[in-house]
Amino acid sequence: MRLKHVGGALGIASLTLLSAFQAAKEPEDAFAGIVSAFLDLNFDTGWEGLEKLPGITWAALPPTDLKNCLPDGGCYTRQGALAIGRRSLTVVATGARTIVSSIYFRNPSTPLGEAAVVAALKRATLGAELVRCPASNGAGGTDWYSLMGPKVNPGHLAIQTRCKGKACEGFVLTRGEKLPPLQPSQLALYSEQCTAGAERKVVSTSKPHELLAGTIKSLLPPATGPAPYDWKVMVALSSGIAWNPDGPKPGNMNYKGDPGPMLQTGQVTLAGREFSVIASGTSTQVRTIYFEEMSMHPKGEHMLGVLYEKGLTVKLVRCGPVYTESTNNWYSATSSATRPVMILQSIRYDGNQAQDSYALRIDGTLPARDPRDRNPGTGGC
Repeated sequence: MRLKHVGGALGIASLTLLSAFQAAKEPEDAFAGIVSAFLDLNFDTGWEGLEKLPGITWAALPPTDLKNCLPDGGCYTRQGALAIGRRSLTVVATGARTIVSSIYFRNPSTPLGEAAVVAALKRATLGAELVRCPASNGAGGTDWYSLMGPKVNPGHLAIQTRCKGKACEGFVLTRGEKLPPLQPSQLALYSEQCTAGAERKVVSTSKPHELLAGTIKSLLPPATGPAPYDWKVMVALSSGIAWNPDGPKPGNMNYKGDPGPMLQTGQVTLAGREFSVIASGTSTQVRTIYFEEMSMHPKGEHMLGVLYEKGLTVKLVRCGPVYTESTNNWYSATSSATRPVMILQSIRYDGNQAQDSYALRIDGTLPARDPRDRNPGTGGC
C-alpha cells in the first residue's frame, strides 16, 4: 500500500509537471505578456506597480534618484532582472518621482529574435505596427513598433538588433501615443517611412536647433517692410508654425513682463522637438513671439551661432540675474536684409540636459531693465 501510494503520488507529480510543461509559454510569448501587463488599462504606473509584472525581480524601493536625468527624461531608476526561456535579461525602469514611463531590457544571451517577438505581440493582440526604422543608408540598428489593443493603453516598443555594427538585442518599452523622440545624433540614421516599398528617407538632415534658427529668421521683418507687422502678415510667413486659426485673442502675459493685451498661440515641431509658441502685441501689431521647448535635449547646442552662419550679426547686449534657474540673456540680431530685432535666450540646465526658451522682440526694443541685470563686460556678463 505504501509503495502504491508513493507511486500514485509520483504519477500525479509527473502529470502536474507535464501539464506545466505543456502550458509553458515560448519566451517571446512570455515577453509579450510583460508588455501587455505594462500597457494594461488597469496597470499601476507607480514604482510599486512594477512588482506585478510577471517574471521580473526588482531591487528594493525607493527608486534611485539620479544626479543627472536620462535622455528619455527619467530622473529615477529601478534595477531588475528577468529570467525567461533560459535567458537572463537585465532590466531598468525609468521615470519621475511617482510614475514609471519606460522599461529597458538588455539580453546578453541567445536573442529572442525581432520577428518572433513581433509575432508574439500580434498574438497578444497588440498590433505591433512598424513606425520608425533604419533609413536607407542602413546605419541605424533599431526598429520602433507602435502598440495598441482593445484592453491596453497605447505604447511603443523599440527593438535593437545592432550595437555599433555588431549583433545585440535590447528592448525599450514606453507608454503613450507619441513616438519617443530621437536624439539629435540619430535624426539622419532613421526614417518614419517604413511601409513596404517606402524610400525610407531620413527623419531630418538638420538638427532641431538649426531648424529653429531658420524658423526665427523667417519671422524677422524685412529691411524694407513695416516693423512690427500685423497679425495677418505673421500667419502668412513661411515659418512652419501652426498658428491657432481663431486669430489673436485678449490675453495676459504679465508673467513675462509683457503688457501686450492680445495673444495668438501656436506650435511647431522641428525634427521631432516640440515648441509651444505665443505671439503677443496690440490689436493691430505683433510685438513679441515666444518659443518654449516642451522637453529637454542634450546640452551643447548653439542656436544663435546658426543665426550668425545665416548672415545675421548677433551681439550680447544684456545679461540677466545670476543664481537663477535659467540663463536669461538678450542679444541683438541685425543684417542688411532685415530690421534689427532683440532675442532673449533662456536656457535651463539639468545635468547634461538643457531646455531652451526664446523671446523674439520684432520691434527691436528691450524690455524694462531688472535691477539685477548686468551689462556686457561686467559682473561675469
